[in-house]
Amino acid sequence: MTSPTPTPGAPSGSGGSPSPSPSPLSTPISTAPPGPLSPDAQAAMQTALIAEQAAVWAYALVAAHARDQSAMVADARSGHLLRRDATAARLTAAGATAPEPAAAYQVAIDVQDQNSAWQLAQDIESDVAAAWRVVIGSTDDAEVRGFALTGLSEAAVRLAMWKQAAGIAPPTIAFPGQA
Repeated sequence: MTSPTPTPGAPSGSGGSPSPSPSPLSTPISTAPPGPLSPDAQAAMQTALIAEQAAVWAYALVAAHARDQSAMVADARSGHLLRRDATAARLTAAGATAPEPAAAYQVAIDVQDQNSAWQLAQDIESDVAAAWRVVIGSTDDAEVRGFALTGLSEAAVRLAMWKQAAGIAPPTIAFPGQA
């Protein structure tokens, strides 16, 4: 879906209107204090962070063409913003470098209409799920695996929601994040 070409992720929706309450999908959960990361887990987590940064950026393209799903786009982007920030914090807490976001990202889909925007949203979530799946496989640390599983699960649910919006049946897949 996306590859870096490093946009600082702007916080979503600050202004005079009240912000919507966070959806259960956009609340990263990690209560155990983070420990050090193995080199494999660190590299995988950095890649997952890049995928989250790309997702935040790419949802602006989706928003431009999927106006009827503005609430879904806002929830998805908000979830990726929260996961991005939690991942960067997790990396920093482990003494690792959190990669900066790219100025722009290259997408595989020429987004020109609602259908191509829906396809991009599906690609975003597939790529994010794949990145978190790699994190799960990179470590035996229960805290890191739980953190990554939450990221994978959130992406899988959003992917199913976009497939359902696009009328794709079945909207779920057996192993999200698996190529």
